[in-house]
Amino acid sequence: MLETPFKNARWLWVPQAQRDERDRRVRLRKVFEISELPEKFEALVSADAKYNLYVNGQFIHHGPARSTHPVWSFDRIDLAPYLRSGKNLIAIQGYQFGLSNYTYIFSGAAGVIFLAPGVKSDETWKISEDPGYIRAVARGSGQYGFQEFFDCRKSDRQWFTDIDYDDSCWESTPGRAAGSMPWHEFEERGIPLLTNTMLGPAQAVSASGHEVDPQWQNIQSAIISYHREKPEYHEPHEVEKPTCLVYDFGREAVGMLHFVFEAEDAVDFLVCEKLDGLTPRITSPGELHTAYGGRLYPVPGRVNEHELTLPWGMRYVVVFNRSGGHFKCEVSLRECRYPLDIQGKFVSSVPEFQQLWDMCELTQKCCMADSYIDCPTREYAQWWGDALVQSQNTFRLAGDPRLLRRGLVSMSRQLTPEGLTYGVTPGCAHVCILPDYSAMYLVTLLADYEQTASLEMWRKLRSTASGIISYFEKYITQDDIIPFDDRYWLFVDWCNALNKVEPYNLIVLWGIRCAAKLAEISQEAEDKAILERCNLLDLRLSRGIEKMLTSPAPHSAALAIMLDIYPEKHEEWLREILLPLLEGNHDHPVQPDAYFMYYVFEALKKSGHEKQIIDCICRWWQEFADAGCSTMPEHFFSDRVRYTSMCHAWSAHPLKFFSELLLGVRQCAPGWQTVAFKPVRIPGAKFSGTVPLPQGNAHVTVDWSVEPPVKELVLPEGVKLLE
Repeated sequence: MLETPFKNARWLWVPQAQRDERDRRVRLRKVFEISELPEKFEALVSADAKYNLYVNGQFIHHGPARSTHPVWSFDRIDLAPYLRSGKNLIAIQGYQFGLSNYTYIFSGAAGVIFLAPGVKSDETWKISEDPGYIRAVARGSGQYGFQEFFDCRKSDRQWFTDIDYDDSCWESTPGRAAGSMPWHEFEERGIPLLTNTMLGPAQAVSASGHEVDPQWQNIQSAIISYHREKPEYHEPHEVEKPTCLVYDFGREAVGMLHFVFEAEDAVDFLVCEKLDGLTPRITSPGELHTAYGGRLYPVPGRVNEHELTLPWGMRYVVVFNRSGGHFKCEVSLRECRYPLDIQGKFVSSVPEFQQLWDMCELTQKCCMADSYIDCPTREYAQWWGDALVQSQNTFRLAGDPRLLRRGLVSMSRQLTPEGLTYGVTPGCAHVCILPDYSAMYLVTLLADYEQTASLEMWRKLRSTASGIISYFEKYITQDDIIPFDDRYWLFVDWCNALNKVEPYNLIVLWGIRCAAKLAEISQEAEDKAILERCNLLDLRLSRGIEKMLTSPAPHSAALAIMLDIYPEKHEEWLREILLPLLEGNHDHPVQPDAYFMYYVFEALKKSGHEKQIIDCICRWWQEFADAGCSTMPEHFFSDRVRYTSMCHAWSAHPLKFFSELLLGVRQCAPGWQTVAFKPVRIPGAKFSGTVPLPQGNAHVTVDWSVEPPVKELVLPEGVKLLE
């Protein structure tokens, strides 16, 4: 028989749920006794798709980490701190999307499984569908989940708080054995459990006394009623009888909203990230596909309490009192993100530098959950185009490679028949297969090696790399160019004016060279053939690219400089293309987006134009700070972009460049075994901080306000300074 870590525990779900699983929530309870409190009480728990675990009424964890059938993720949690002598209650809310999205692939089955000393999920557990939820309402996003509608009159919180709760009418089920399909194998998450801290309560910052839409009860989408009503916003004290209040958490946050409220009838809510003056920036139904919100029906005359099932990203919560009568509301949020152990520090005497660093750091934190996520709002998805920037920021903040490594494995488990990775995994993003992101997969394999000096991931995922290389070998033309494959999405950058074939081929060449470098270092039997294939592709692509680069866009010029292609043209491209680009106001006819400026900056750093990088960051990214953002938005502001994610991982790369250029600690060897110390001179400024290295923290003090300047670096043992 197949052995699993869950042994004889069973997958449990409501028996009649084989019809329509969309947006279904199931409650499970198990009461058990302990005579003597243990020092450790290790539980294994998982669910398909998600669970929220409570012990004796206390929220413990939201999981499991996203994964792909048939290898399913589980969590290992020590419950000893939450137990008491005598009776104890394990309560689990199981959630099933019931359809695939950009975080999950639905395989037609659902369940919750649990194992701890003396306690296992089996027929002795009580199980019930939660009657309080109104299922399958409007989607919050086409890439993630649904809006959440809950009726406090039909359900309560006592099922997970009260050991003596009457669950006699609940069902029992024999369930399915561990190892049943589609969960043939289990795999421990390999990353820390998510945070579980409360933020708030949020503060009311604007209000509206508009007339309520008389048809609101017939509309099961909070955003449609909102746009029918057209509220006008004022300061809260200026509205005598508000029908709408806007709450501000003070910064971007990601987690499960928690409401404590009194009302005579329904309360609708929406979330957003930006105010225009006092008005929430809520997308219109014809705009982008993001409409997170929902509806809560109260028990009149009582204090009601409800916490959402899934984490959402937001800064503001817009709450509507549908009755127009008595109304009180407190909004908090259970923050649910990767517990990044911040070791990297940056302290600047220049307030603008400090503010930009802090915004980048918060952006990175909000874009780390059970995977790297590009943004916590509309997608909550692991887009691999963001992974290089995210990994570099993570290394500068915490030196932690675990999310990168988990993502590399996740990407390898969802491939096209020709070997390309999906652009986002796990999920149903069949229209988001990006060959340039597959090339970036090879780049991030090298990024892992450069951080860790370990070939573990390369050797584990070498076959995936080989499949990607095979695709490029198959489709390179007689002109030594890889053309656009119209079955897929050629992204490169959001810039619509860009001829993308040029930079696409350069990105492919970059990926091929990264794979070649890893194969050359690894030197196992399989590596020789990969190295030969990469060298041949390199020769052909280099030849074809040089023929194309007659009048390159900034994207191609930057990548060509990074890759030493057509070196005799580099000075001309710097003088006529890249340096004028940085001197402008992100208004170039072929303007790279915030994402692609990472590669422009890398090219300029390689060419010695480091002060220009800092100057550009301070002008362009300062616009985000001046607009009141707490995190870095997806795009530079312009009339063309009204709605944008206001917290986007790929825009936070100034953190990496501040650490590298202002603190001056630069990696010169795999595993940071050798570093250089070359801080960029900023007259009158003082900087101090730490850079986390695998061997320990490097400590920096730089003072440009005195002569001679102070430049001090203390390295951990085992790291050499390049003189």
